[in-house]
Amino acid sequence: MPNYRAIDVVVFPFTPDTKRETYQHVPVLKQSLVHLGIWDKEWTASQIVAEMDAAGVEKALVCAQESCEWRVPPEYIHELVDQTQGRLLWTAGIDPHDIAAGVRQLEASVERGALGGHSYPHWFRLSPDDRVYYPFYSKCVELDVPIQIQVGIAYQAGLRNVGRPDAIDRIAVDFPGLRIIGIHIGYPWEREMISVAWKHPNVYIGADCLHPRDWSQDLVDYVKGAGREKVLWGTNKPVFEFDDSLAGVDDLGLDDETKRNLLYENVKRVYRL
Repeated sequence: MPNYRAIDVVVFPFTPDTKRETYQHVPVLKQSLVHLGIWDKEWTASQIVAEMDAAGVEKALVCAQESCEWRVPPEYIHELVDQTQGRLLWTAGIDPHDIAAGVRQLEASVERGALGGHSYPHWFRLSPDDRVYYPFYSKCVELDVPIQIQVGIAYQAGLRNVGRPDAIDRIAVDFPGLRIIGIHIGYPWEREMISVAWKHPNVYIGADCLHPRDWSQDLVDYVKGAGREKVLWGTNKPVFEFDDSLAGVDDLGLDDETKRNLLYENVKRVYRL
């Protein structure tokens, strides 16, 4: 039995199905996946569980995805994670185009087992503090589930950056009971993201989509100090592989308790696993 030491806060649902049926047909998205060097790194449910076992990853959160141009629906992700006997968990995509229907979909997803919401604001060209998202945040508070929000650069060349960390600050002021995870670290505005997480008890940093060897010294110092309970490890696999990212964490020089918080305890607490 593997000695589990990690839970991945966000995995990109890059399966043969989603590659063939979705990503292949969205040029700006496909180009970004090629640019990131992951276009040939799709995974199946059985493959990812085997890789989790080999690396010591107990669970991973896979996101259903919504955008104005494409989607990976919650029904597909629900069926995908059902194949893994609890090893994969999932989060529900946020679609603000039809607010009432989107909120109903979020609630239905949580009723079916989604652990919370997942938002890609740049695909909707709307900052995450835009009022169209507020009913979703209110519903997350009502359901007592967190929401992941991409903060920082939009990795697709055709999209503008809309998610600076100051937007998370405004949301946290308006929704002090909403557990917010700013995924992708807020890169390259990591220092701003750290300041927002330090300020608000309900704001956390998802440390994914940037390899631990490339984390800023500010982030490493935060993990070791005031942020030891505020940063959640992730890979955004297949952007990074579990074993390679965990090796990078090993090289950060963290004490055992800090490392366990980063890799395991923080995500358990935030998602109440």
